[in-house]
Amino acid sequence: MGTETTQWDVVVVGGDRAGRDVSVEAASRGARVALVIPGTAPTGDVIGNDQVRILTGIPQFRNPQTIEVACRTGAHELVGETVVIGTGSRPYRPQSVPFDEMTILDADGFERAAGSRRVAIVGAGRDGLRCAGLLSTAGVEVTVFDRRRRLLEECDSELADSLIETMLQNRGIELRLGEEVAGCLPVPGRGVSLELAGGSVEHVEQVIFCVGRIGNTESVRLDRVGLETDERGRLWCDDRFRTAVEPIRVVGSVIGFPVTLRTSLDQGSRCAVDLLFAGSFDNGVKSAVSSSGTTPEILQTGRTTEELVAAGVDFQAGRNWEFGHGVERNRLKLLWNRKSSRVLGAHGIGPDVARSIGRVAGTIRRRLTIDRLLSMSEDDPLLRAAATAKFAVGEEAVEQVTADSSAWRIDSV
Repeated sequence: MGTETTQWDVVVVGGDRAGRDVSVEAASRGARVALVIPGTAPTGDVIGNDQVRILTGIPQFRNPQTIEVACRTGAHELVGETVVIGTGSRPYRPQSVPFDEMTILDADGFERAAGSRRVAIVGAGRDGLRCAGLLSTAGVEVTVFDRRRRLLEECDSELADSLIETMLQNRGIELRLGEEVAGCLPVPGRGVSLELAGGSVEHVEQVIFCVGRIGNTESVRLDRVGLETDERGRLWCDDRFRTAVEPIRVVGSVIGFPVTLRTSLDQGSRCAVDLLFAGSFDNGVKSAVSSSGTTPEILQTGRTTEELVAAGVDFQAGRNWEFGHGVERNRLKLLWNRKSSRVLGAHGIGPDVARSIGRVAGTIRRRLTIDRLLSMSEDDPLLRAAATAKFAVGEEAVEQVTADSSAWRIDSV
């Protein structure tokens, strides 16, 4: 059987969430889309029609616009005006760690520790904090080790600190920063022995290593198109998802930089819109809504306080810490330029902040002021409170009169 050659507007390689989002969004806007899912299909490995087609097989680049796919039923050659790489990533496994899938696990196998009494997590990045939060809700005693002292560097530090405080106080997680795990060894009948860099030893039932991720790019033959990855097999791109080789773009966790683009919740749809409408989202990463991936979750858009301070921007920050029945429910921080009043960013934690963050993202994209944002936010008391010196206590809205209140304050820098 010969090789079938077909032409497409967009060819997406990889079946992770962002890659699927690109396919769905582009197809919904009339583009001819081929989605290649690496692997072997249990039944049919080619489905769809001349508008949308899904192939399951082994994809490899032939040139920047052509993907060869080896399926069980035959070979296919997909020629796309644009090729999008969305192959995802997997946990990085240090060679010195004796993973056994029983007592020593990686982030993708953390659920095997749900029945344990005490578990150690090595690495307090996104994967580590996510695993810690989920296991602690299952009643597992969790200790997290990390040699760093500053976590979630890409998030606003105040919200990152708030997240850590919530995890420590409400979830019973022990966080040991500045402590490096030098080695580990399974101990029959006792679980795992952890050796710390300082010489002490800890014993736990299971240990989960969450020390970063590595891109799934080895088998797609990037060398044929001149694309190079970083040391973790990931690809770098600009704020329009473009790699160093046209017309190849990249989405999802296989992005190495920028981090805020990799963690954007709407990157798939944004990439598709940019492809089809030549950069309608001209603000790129600045107005993306990203997630910390933790439980609870930090949602944010725009610039952080640290970025503004480093750039010497004269800005103001309004905060609304909303309480309900004596418990903090939502934390929202809003940033705007003190001179021009243009909205610069928003960062929040809580069940009700998503709408507010999304609204601020639209404001940043349109380059509107804080006054304009307020005029469009009559139905968003959380957002209005963050910008107008009010915060909710129970069902009452209380006017704040002191700048050093623990519930609300405005900073000028």
